Amino acid sequence: MMKNLFLYTSPNRCLDKESEVLLKIQIDNSLELGWRKEDLLFVTNFDYRYRGMKALVVGDFYHLGDKTSNKVLVINELFNLGLIEKECLYWYHDLDAYENNKIVEKELGLDGVDLGLTNYGYKTHWNCGSLFFNFRAKDIFALWLKKVLQRRKRSRVDEKALKFLTDHGLIDKRRYKTLGTTYNFQYLYLPRHYYYDKAEKPLHVLHFHPDWTKKQDNRLYGETMLDVYMYGKGKLSFPLMSERLIRIFNEHGIF
Repeated sequence: MMKNLFLYTSPNRCLDKESEVLLKIQIDNSLELGWRKEDLLFVTNFDYRYRGMKALVVGDFYHLGDKTSNKVLVINELFNLGLIEKECLYWYHDLDAYENNKIVEKELGLDGVDLGLTNYGYKTHWNCGSLFFNFRAKDIFALWLKKVLQRRKRSRVDEKALKFLTDHGLIDKRRYKTLGTTYNFQYLYLPRHYYYDKAEKPLHVLHFHPDWTKKQDNRLYGETMLDVYMYGKGKLSFPLMSERLIRIFNEHGIF
């Protein structure tokens, strides 16, 4: 059984404007893809309700210098509270990482490993916006948090800390598996046809902020990431989003 995990904590104890829309997109999208409500786990430090669901409220965890690393702290807390179930595989993903085509657990090939990771495709650094883990990964997350706390003021400290642990053999290679970029396809791949061609199709997870722009090689690929993903204005010249996901975006006022 697989659980769908996303989280958001803030010193303001509320969602910012973008995250409020993205969270509703995540929930609507997941339900439409067949996820059961009881298998959706949204964790925050304030009360939140949507479509008859309520967030799991934890302590006031904000961020560790770099807010993108907050996931490591919160997931550790879920382990410590006994909320990670033994027989489940958990898919953690950022609010801007959307399930474009249904993920089938057995196709991940994670039997016998405790952590399924994605990288950036063009480099081996871990991209922690989408990852899979099980109950046995508790010690890995504890070790990961320890390294994050040692480096907490660096940007993307979660990814750099995990890379350090794997590069130095501090996590047994038999306990994790590198998954294809289809499970975390980000805008950085878009200028390079090679990375799209290499990714398993259909693309399972698209990772982008709708209104972001990104300069690469002194050129702007698409006016916004939405132009690239929804309208195909990037180098690939065709949309990457499924018609279903486009419709859900549209229903929440994103065109």
